[in-house]
Amino acid sequence: MNNCNDSSTGSRLRLFARLAFVLGGVFFLVAPAVIADAQLIQQAAPNPGPAVGRNAISFNLQTLEGKAVTLDTFRGKPLVLNFFASWCDPCRDEMPLINELSSRGSKDGYNILGIAVEDTRAALTVFAKEEKLVFPIALDLNNTVKRAYRIFGPPVTFFIDSQGIIRDVVLGPISSERAREALKKSGTMGKN
Repeated sequence: MNNCNDSSTGSRLRLFARLAFVLGGVFFLVAPAVIADAQLIQQAAPNPGPAVGRNAISFNLQTLEGKAVTLDTFRGKPLVLNFFASWCDPCRDEMPLINELSSRGSKDGYNILGIAVEDTRAALTVFAKEEKLVFPIALDLNNTVKRAYRIFGPPVTFFIDSQGIIRDVVLGPISSERAREALKKSGTMGKN
């Protein structure tokens, strides 16, 4: 009986070895094709995302007031694109500065657009009134633009020149000094 078990175990091991050999051969035949396909897909993939020196990604959103707004709406003037949310404490902290930048924008030759992410129209309406926001707010209710711009969480501010090229990006809350520096990079004086 012991012999029978040994023989059965040996047969299983031989079968397993053959199966491993066949699967290994298939892998070595198929793997180069899979790798080549992956490289072609990577080469054919669109831009990996927004970055300094690249074109800003187009969008088509609606403002709190229901007006259509696109990236092309601001073509010809530098644009400060601020991603924020009403529930975000750092966003709330930087809103007085964003409001101030917006107030100076027409004099200094740039525009401000807030893009609200991960939020609701009702909460944003209350927030805009409480903070007395003077710049247009676009609603990214399904987070399409947030994903396109690879925003993991607000606040994030993009400084885009008059030709639609990203010139600077600030992750997290922005300071007055950092805003001035970024405005200069985007072709604006950004005077305080």
